[in-house]
Amino acid sequence: MARGSRAASLYEMTTTLTSGVIAGLSSLTMELKDNPFSMFFVNKHLHFVPTAAAIDPAEAYVRKVADQVMSLANSGQKGNGLKARFAALLNSHINLRAIANFALGTYQSKLPASRKGEFYELVNNYAASLFVYYVDDFRGSALEVMSNAKQGKFTVIQSAIKLKGGGREQVRWRLTKSGGGYRISDVNLKGVWLTISMKDRFTKVLNKSKGDFEPLFAELREAETW
Repeated sequence: MARGSRAASLYEMTTTLTSGVIAGLSSLTMELKDNPFSMFFVNKHLHFVPTAAAIDPAEAYVRKVADQVMSLANSGQKGNGLKARFAALLNSHINLRAIANFALGTYQSKLPASRKGEFYELVNNYAASLFVYYVDDFRGSALEVMSNAKQGKFTVIQSAIKLKGGGREQVRWRLTKSGGGYRISDVNLKGVWLTISMKDRFTKVLNKSKGDFEPLFAELREAETW
């Protein structure tokens, strides 16, 4: 076949194929418009996959932490072993040092520098003891996120743990940006924020002792017996 004839033949084949594709797509579009059920055929044979909704990073972080908390609560472990695991978990995700400083209020500047390390360690153990004390409220199967709102520099997430025994336990999480992710600055269980609860208690003890930290340290140590 001469070069000119071959080129003409190739051009004719390409034109015919293009026209066929365009006609086929036009026919498919009209079919989908007239018959919505034909979309099942398209999904089945062309493997169209719907685009998943973007996952909010703050909600994803809370779900991750909640899964870890529920895993510990459902582990069946008790006593100091469970408390130690909660302490490690809280220390990883919650800014307990900031919470401890806030809880001291006006007494923060009066805390002896030589005892700050001991104080932070006792607060970490105190918070872990609270979680162990209320461990039944964390024995759930899933976390439901109900709302996500910005409040100044914080992101507040309202959620509920679906309890294995039935019912739900409301939990609110207050998050702050940390590096490329988030960190928990406060948590609300049974309608009480951890920071407010600690500050009320610490202030009461320190007011009564007229600023002497020893009674507060003694009370924090009592959490080891819970």
